[in-house]
Amino acid sequence: MQISKTSTATGAGQATAVDFPGGATAATAATAALNDTTGSASVDQQLGAYHALSNRWAGAGHGERAALTQALTESPFAKTVQSALNTFTRAAWAGSSAAPPAPQQRAKAAFEGLSDTDQKIVASLQVGVQGPPPPASVDDYRARLQSELDAAQAPDAWPQDTVTLSPDARARLAGGTAAEEPTSTPAAATPEMAAAISAYGKAAG
Repeated sequence: MQISKTSTATGAGQATAVDFPGGATAATAATAALNDTTGSASVDQQLGAYHALSNRWAGAGHGERAALTQALTESPFAKTVQSALNTFTRAAWAGSSAAPPAPQQRAKAAFEGLSDTDQKIVASLQVGVQGPPPPASVDDYRARLQSELDAAQAPDAWPQDTVTLSPDARARLAGGTAAEEPTSTPAAATPEMAAAISAYGKAAG
């Protein structure tokens, strides 16, 4: 089944945009691309079909969603997508206590360690990128990861811990004598206080 392309790759790893304008025929074509195991549908075509069905799912009725869900979760290409995402996220995880630039370094190294197909999938799905931008090429995604790493490694990227010393502490460090603590004067007893103390003594007795 022929899948019509609306644009062609413009750079290495660029995911081709594929036109699935709607309707049962278009959905069938996209589903066929995701289920293809013969290699007749390229990774770019399958990514285009995956995005098309994902977008269609949001506005589909209950009956159609069941069919779309199968294609988006159980088809051979859907399994490939799941495997790519799992591989990337596991390798990119730097730990909950990791401080910059460790997370950015791990993400960059994890992406470079993926196969060409998995790199296309992760870049196309914009894993970790905020907002709803269109699918990016591998080069675009790699540049984004490098930019985040560069920002995290900048000398002024993260605030330094500071300690504020009291005047007394500064005087001691300077070799001076700390100011003497003022002597507190006991509060004068009042009739109210005397009555309270007396009542407490009776209760305790």
